[in-house]
Amino acid sequence: MRARKTDIVMSNVKGPSLIVEPDVPWRFVFWSGAQYVACLDLGQGVWFTPEWLETNSPEDLHCYEPIMDKRCRYSRVEILESGDARTRVKWHYACCNVKYEIFHGNTEADEFYTIYPDGLAVRKLVAWPGNESDFGGNSNFWQVLEYILINHVGTRPDQVLRQDEAFLLMNENGEKISFKWPLPTESYTPLCLLYPQIKNWKAYIGKVCLKDRPSPFVAFFKDTRFFPYEPCVHCGGDHPVFGLFHPKAVWKHWPANPMENFVLAVEAEEEEWGRLPTHTSFLDCNYTSIPGHVPPRPSSWLFLIGASTSTDEQILDLVKSWMMPAKVRTKYQSRTLDWGLSYGPILYEGYSYSEKAYVFRLEDADSLKFTMVPTVKMINPVLRVENWKGDAPRVRVNGKDLNENIFKWQFDGHYLTIWMRLELISPTEFTVE
Repeated sequence: MRARKTDIVMSNVKGPSLIVEPDVPWRFVFWSGAQYVACLDLGQGVWFTPEWLETNSPEDLHCYEPIMDKRCRYSRVEILESGDARTRVKWHYACCNVKYEIFHGNTEADEFYTIYPDGLAVRKLVAWPGNESDFGGNSNFWQVLEYILINHVGTRPDQVLRQDEAFLLMNENGEKISFKWPLPTESYTPLCLLYPQIKNWKAYIGKVCLKDRPSPFVAFFKDTRFFPYEPCVHCGGDHPVFGLFHPKAVWKHWPANPMENFVLAVEAEEEEWGRLPTHTSFLDCNYTSIPGHVPPRPSSWLFLIGASTSTDEQILDLVKSWMMPAKVRTKYQSRTLDWGLSYGPILYEGYSYSEKAYVFRLEDADSLKFTMVPTVKMINPVLRVENWKGDAPRVRVNGKDLNENIFKWQFDGHYLTIWMRLELISPTEFTVE
């Protein structure tokens, strides 16, 4: 796995980019021609993005979002960490209109992508709603997720999407709602009015279903500690607000397009598909459907992002492994209380959902020993070990050395990070020394 900065050409537009290449048939691209929006390059001119922070004003018809920053005045990207075990990227942007006016004067966001060799990433969106002025008035909405397919010159959405099942939404039990192409609604519609069962779901896993390429997916779970939201005003249910787009919601104002002479969006006519770069919207998700309500400053949301060439059941296993971490025991933890109490040379500090990692701290210890007890199937666990003092780690699982081809590691002088290609269903003992 590697991260690099390079110029790329897409849809006849050349510009600088940051590319992260895991050990899979897709890669992550942050490209100036798309205002450094985080995208999955799925091959053959097809990309996907889970969107960004977006708001809208009752004072005008503009959308305030990073893709309006055509000249990249505010949008920038940097590598925070890079190695064999993982890469972390930070993308910073402002929510502006095409006139470079920022909503409430200083509405900004930071997005952190923690990317692993299996092509999975945790997206952490940190929003900073503006408080510098009243420009734009009270907001209409705050959007944090949209399933968007990007087709560069030479590709058309109707040719790369599966017609019988172009998009599906799945919950934690594998129950599914699927949509053909074109989407079935006449106009943008609250999803809960069509499928009221979603208000009782605990997890939401959306997948864009593609032909001859990996299919991208994004998942999150309904817990305001990890995904802030206000209950839906459309149905009264306790769930985030989803909106299903109208049929053939295909746009041409982004990416690889410097146009600034429009308001809100520019539709792409069907005869333009393939001749111009376009993007297609399926489903969005909002912090609130209550006009005027604003997320606290700051607020953060977590998403699991990846792509798959396998079954929906395997995607569900990946999401559950992130959502429901294993229990971890060291010899220094309380045997009677399950509150995480510990004292001594090996400290388990907890599971970091934003990094998909089990975090430990060593104090005057040369090795790490613990037992992992899965609650669901654990897939490709990640360890973060603070105060590591050794050189290359030796990893043993249930007393047997783990082949160096099975795990990857990196050390930044303070933290050791280990990613392991393992699947665990029963209690497992680990030693790292």
